Amino acid sequence: MVNCGERYVYECDYIWSNRGHREVAVRYALQSGHRVTAYVRNARKITEANENLTIIQGDICDEQKMIKALAGQDAVVWCVGIPMKKSYQKMESLEGHKTLIKAMEANRVKRLVDWGTPSVHFSKDKKSLITVVPGIIAGIVFTQAKKEMVAIAKVLQESNLDWTLVRFMAPQDTCYTGNVKVGFGDTKMKFSISREDIGAFMIKMLESDTYIHSMPIIGS
Repeated sequence: MVNCGERYVYECDYIWSNRGHREVAVRYALQSGHRVTAYVRNARKITEANENLTIIQGDICDEQKMIKALAGQDAVVWCVGIPMKKSYQKMESLEGHKTLIKAMEANRVKRLVDWGTPSVHFSKDKKSLITVVPGIIAGIVFTQAKKEMVAIAKVLQESNLDWTLVRFMAPQDTCYTGNVKVGFGDTKMKFSISREDIGAFMIKMLESDTYIHSMPIIGS
């Protein structure tokens, strides 16, 4: 943690590939006073410019480069996308997670905010539409994507990290509302949710221990 005047800020390492999550997460992190190191596959795609933003280009499976990128960081927000397909060969995000965990352990970084969908089940889940239907649909339409997502959740649960897996169903390119509903199938909510609200919620998790070792579902 770094003292910045009267404000404490975290240096956070953001790793992404999804354009929507990338832009929103970085913007809200900077607006919240965080110093951000963005580890990206293609630095030319970064449109944000800020004195508190450092950009590092690299592959998510490059362990040595990721170890260097994580030096001095306090937390990680992971926004790498998964191919929403029935089948594909390489599970890049899963392998990237394994590399990330090694890099975090090497730097003694504990906090990780990650994302998934309700197709990943959690022990606190109550039987409801949002905890049952996504898993059934994903198992049929996005078979490989579901397998990768479930495998990632398992890797996190078996790690020694202070992780939070934020689950959501249908991100929309709509305006920020600030009205995010959180639950485990026990809260009535719509599947759709603004990417702006998703990004803001994930950044807020950096300053909260409410959902450490948990998988909250968010919606509108």
